[in-house]
Amino acid sequence: MSLLTRVRGVLIGPSVSVAILFVSIGLFTVAFLAGESPPSQSPISAVTWSAFVSAFIAFGFVAVWLAVRRVSKALSRLVLPGYITFAFYGYFQGFVSDVVAFDFIRNRLFFSDRIFLPLAVVATLLVYFAASRFVTWNLTIARYTLVLVLALTLWNFSLWGLRQSQSYSFETERATTGVVLDRPDDLFPIYWLLFDGYARDDVLERHFGFDNSPFLDQLESRGFVVNRKAITNFMATGLVLPGQMELENLGAIDPVSARSLVADRDPAHWRFEESALARLLGDIGYRSVELSSERSTSVATRVFPISFYESTGLRALPPRLQLWRRSAGTGFIENMEATVAQSGAQDVLVFSYNYPPHPPYLFSATGPTSGPRLIQPDFKTRREEWQHKDEYVGQLEFVNSQILQAVEQIMAASPAPPLIIIQSDHGPASNWTEGKIVADPNEALFYERTSILSAVLLPSSCERSALEESNSSVNTFNLILNSCFGTQMPVHADDVFWGNIGALTRYEDGVWSEVR
Repeated sequence: MSLLTRVRGVLIGPSVSVAILFVSIGLFTVAFLAGESPPSQSPISAVTWSAFVSAFIAFGFVAVWLAVRRVSKALSRLVLPGYITFAFYGYFQGFVSDVVAFDFIRNRLFFSDRIFLPLAVVATLLVYFAASRFVTWNLTIARYTLVLVLALTLWNFSLWGLRQSQSYSFETERATTGVVLDRPDDLFPIYWLLFDGYARDDVLERHFGFDNSPFLDQLESRGFVVNRKAITNFMATGLVLPGQMELENLGAIDPVSARSLVADRDPAHWRFEESALARLLGDIGYRSVELSSERSTSVATRVFPISFYESTGLRALPPRLQLWRRSAGTGFIENMEATVAQSGAQDVLVFSYNYPPHPPYLFSATGPTSGPRLIQPDFKTRREEWQHKDEYVGQLEFVNSQILQAVEQIMAASPAPPLIIIQSDHGPASNWTEGKIVADPNEALFYERTSILSAVLLPSSCERSALEESNSSVNTFNLILNSCFGTQMPVHADDVFWGNIGALTRYEDGVWSEVR
């Protein structure tokens, strides 16, 4: 046999065909997830890493296939269905959960990997043997399957690529055009502490049975102005924070301009240093610092890779073996410590984004817990997490203790009396029980979601009464700039916008009405 014949036999032999098929299936799982993910959560680096991991896993199964094939060709045919089950394990589990009507069965059976995993193995064997009665697997079928998988992979990667390549530009005049700040004789440090999903005190009392007034009283005793009627102007973090940073009312400008301000921003990196607020204050000597509890030090533990791991059979591993948990985001305690560490500077503008008390529930009232089953849960699980009210309250109590500790340390160490904003982006969503949250809300969900925490500590050089001009967070920094830096920024109406950019419902003055 000539060398050319041997090489040809290797290249078109069953081992290479199986390896290519396995890798293609793995790449399809990555492409499918990328095609469904928001562009800000699926950057090229994160998708590339996930593709590498999928290929590594695929080659692992190929090695298993080769080893089993040496023993029994019949048994080796089970490796492919086993790999498919592994690659789509999270999707299978979610699908079964969706079609099971009884919560008791779903939560104790299909959300328990100790039970679901062996059931999935048994189901895989049954499906395989049932299918083998009608179809005999061979290289021809494998190659047709490969072509189909590659086509679907390219389609999903194309959708992802189109979203990644989209760009928007601001098409109207910026609200900050021509705005110049009056520089104080002495700069004072500015801290903006944001806590995701933190409820206003009346909402906590009504929907969670929790009295948060002792915490607010402690803030007021330290000089904070607590707005007990505070509201947000949007129901989603990704719309609230860019509007505040850019000093724009996103609901009142054209959709293209609004999209240009929200693009490429996510909890791991809000690009605060590029914002209009940071630029204006930078012009008079402030240096901006962005901190986030969600910032990961490794591409392997960003949102997209973790979502990928948890869509596969890796989610069935015991939590202690899920290595990505150790360096994923939600480093709340560390982020608060990093925030306090800035308190020795006088010219600092700190934006500190903190994911708690928003689910997942990583803390009780006394400290860290073992954490949730999934770090990046699916849509349905995210909705159900808001129903765990006791866990939400426990995490909120821990957040309260960290806030008070940070405030004490900042005030003690600051070289000048600081300006501190303690705020939430939106409220919780325990009244979200069906559908997508962007759909028209019922009255209870509307007021729960739009009612927020807002407490501001102003230096004596600022006019406190200016904060009374609006209850909406869209005006927070406009009022502060007017009060402390001599500007004439506009004060927007306290309207609330619900939905996605381009399809927003406007609720005038933050008052709910049934949409017809």
